[in-house]
Amino acid sequence: MNMERWRWMPEDLGQVYVWSNTPAFMLYVIKDGEIIYTDKTQVGTIGHATPVLSADMTTVVFNPEWIAPPTVLRENLAPALRKKNYSILKKKGFSVSYQGKAVDPTKIDWRRVNILDYTFTQRPGPHSNVGKVKFLLPNRHAFVLHDTWPARRKYYQQSIRAVGHDCVRMEKPDRFAKVLLAESNGWSENKVEELWGKSVNERVTLDNEIPVYSTYFTAVADESGEITTYPDLYGLDHNLARALFGDAGGFSMPISKVKRRSVSNAKRWKPPSSNVTRSLQGFPSN
Repeated sequence: MNMERWRWMPEDLGQVYVWSNTPAFMLYVIKDGEIIYTDKTQVGTIGHATPVLSADMTTVVFNPEWIAPPTVLRENLAPALRKKNYSILKKKGFSVSYQGKAVDPTKIDWRRVNILDYTFTQRPGPHSNVGKVKFLLPNRHAFVLHDTWPARRKYYQQSIRAVGHDCVRMEKPDRFAKVLLAESNGWSENKVEELWGKSVNERVTLDNEIPVYSTYFTAVADESGEITTYPDLYGLDHNLARALFGDAGGFSMPISKVKRRSVSNAKRWKPPSSNVTRSLQGFPSN
């Protein structure tokens, strides 16, 4: 299964790149084949699976706003607003706009409108869902890397860190930002610390975009050839085994009856369009 996944990877990953491996709950920065940064991560639960993709990181945003994605609108905000529970917006620090113009959410009949037509923006601050920094890599999944809020930091002490929605969060985002901006923009650590300490929303464009690979490897060999295995968090080994061999005996059953987010490849590695591919990604075969 994992050799098949490696077959999909590009031959040239880049001189400097970010590798996040979902089943390992770990993230790495690699330069010239050597790991220069390692960090623990939190990933999505099976209901909000972290996607398999590759994309280029373009921007680092300090003290960022957060725009709630469609899943949060449908699953968290819509039920509350239909019951006229507007306090959830104040508690989470959300402002609401429609086609770029601010609106009063108490004047809208949320039972009749499509909540996806509205934008819910969480202001920067210590309790922001994305914490003090986010790392943007344009992709069709709205997937980003980011910090997290204080109440979620306790999960870094656990071995299984599938928490919340699909974006990857890292334990030491300030250090991660220092490494990336040193490699891309030649920044000193002091320059990053200065922006980190401010309460000002500021975007920094990377001079050299950095490839990011969000992967799903349940077995990884180190330089000595020793293999480390990880749990099949989303049941994708089971799906791929069934697609490749017609039998998934010996592989854990994926959790069923849970609506999954698409676990999909993006622009860098392009496996053939087939039932094998769809099964790996979490889609049912036709």
